[in-house]
Amino acid sequence: MVKKFSTNALKSKQLEEQDSRYAENHEYDYIIIGTGNAALTVGALLANAGKKICMLEAHDTPGGYAHTFHMGDFHFCAQVHYIWGAGPGGRVHAFLKKIGLEKDITFELMGPEGYDLMSLPDGKKVFIPYGWDKLSENIEKEYPGQKQAVDTFTNLLSKMRTEFNRIPDKKLTLWDYMTKWYRVRTLLRYRNKTVQDVFDECGLSKESQLILIANAGDLMEPPESLSIFAYAGLFGGYNTGSYYPTKHFKYYIGRIADFITEHEGCHIYYETEVSKIHTDGNTVRSVETKDGKTFTAPNYICNMDPQKASHMIGWDKFPKEDRKKLSYEYSPAGIVVYLGLKDDIDLRDFGFGSYNIWHNEQWDMNTMWKEMSECNFDNPWIFMSTPTLHTNDESNSPKGHQILEIASYTEYQPLKEAQEKGYADYDRLKDKIAGRMIEIVEERFIPNLRNHITVKVVGSSVTNEDFCLSPFGNAYGSRLTPSYYTTDRLKADTPFTNLHWCNASSGWAGIYGTVLTGSGLYSKLTGDKFYDPTTAPTDDEMIAEVQTRLKRESAEPTLNT
Repeated sequence: MVKKFSTNALKSKQLEEQDSRYAENHEYDYIIIGTGNAALTVGALLANAGKKICMLEAHDTPGGYAHTFHMGDFHFCAQVHYIWGAGPGGRVHAFLKKIGLEKDITFELMGPEGYDLMSLPDGKKVFIPYGWDKLSENIEKEYPGQKQAVDTFTNLLSKMRTEFNRIPDKKLTLWDYMTKWYRVRTLLRYRNKTVQDVFDECGLSKESQLILIANAGDLMEPPESLSIFAYAGLFGGYNTGSYYPTKHFKYYIGRIADFITEHEGCHIYYETEVSKIHTDGNTVRSVETKDGKTFTAPNYICNMDPQKASHMIGWDKFPKEDRKKLSYEYSPAGIVVYLGLKDDIDLRDFGFGSYNIWHNEQWDMNTMWKEMSECNFDNPWIFMSTPTLHTNDESNSPKGHQILEIASYTEYQPLKEAQEKGYADYDRLKDKIAGRMIEIVEERFIPNLRNHITVKVVGSSVTNEDFCLSPFGNAYGSRLTPSYYTTDRLKADTPFTNLHWCNASSGWAGIYGTVLTGSGLYSKLTGDKFYDPTTAPTDDEMIAEVQTRLKRESAEPTLNT
């Protein structure tokens, strides 16, 4: 029987230490259910503010989707490959500076030609650089006649991003809508638009469309259903600087977890899954874990999926308005092939570097998405990431070895049905898809790749569900469609005075999004608004800083030489 929820890495001595600590009856200010990145963010900020924090984690390691697992001497981050907001003036940097770790947790800027390389069906490759002007030049160079349409599209994204920062960080009133609507006219006009809607409006060619949406896997939606706001947030964010942690995501997550427990009276309990949330009227009284422990505090923060937690509490205890917001659809998920390579190959010899590659077997992303949803991988898209080429730090692989991660999109249901028949059926389907992904890499990029593999692990949406307790193995909580990207989106507040949601579905997904969610909740709880987007550097200022850094680093030794 395959063990779920945890790799059972905790030793008996560690479990005994947790039991002994529990018996000491510590008093906490906050109980936090889960240790995903949003929870670690709010937990670190509260611990830094002197609050006593208790975090309860079902897994044996912190981080949620950002956790790192190991196979032999190779260490793989489960889901995260690159982030934005980590440079000076960015929200991730501001969070780390607030808790005093900005010089400890540092980041490498991806590039310099660009952070993503879009590989197209006709064999051409186009870099996504920093700066919209450079992007339209890159596209125009390969596909003449599209510069004006691309500029129209990116100018629209810029307007949206400017207006995002004008929305007050509070519940909007009728007066707000009446007096400030003119400051967010673009957002009002496009609030129900998909990326495909805007592509069509701007008159983009099929080539330009695919270059701009080849990274659809970053948002787990095809252009015909993806909110233009979600796209503007992510694509515009990476445009201001795409970063990878100098010591990998393992260090990022581990250091923040250690920061919390270094504070007196702050603890993290692992392999401690919450099974019940007890309420009394409009307050939470306690939480109970599967192993029979009960934890109490004046305040509770739920990093667990809100929809799942609401049913655990009791669906009937939530008002109709809350139940409506909690009835969101989950985002799709993907499949990832984690490869540890022998020391007889250098990926740079095959066109890889400090950037990701998005390869597409056909022009229409909507068509690819539909086919792949049915497990048809004849002509899919795949994503390739090379973390060992993003930094000189060699702590995630044996010396001289490299890591290649190949990801794509699959639906949960076929894999779940196969798993329910038996793990042999599940492994066959999973390996069939993974085999096709590796085959494409061999055909298009690395001949005989299989001969250089020493470690191979395949993770799917079912893996996500088993190890991260994410319903249906969803990638980003609620779907990133227009209907879930409005002011009606679920937020931190609950009907219970001492319980707050802190999760991608009650905020935003990804490392940047969950830092935004966690730090926003901290500011709400304490009144400490340490980051003000209205006074932060503009996109243009951040891009200029990135380009200056790239010029400076171009004169320094190249990574991994």
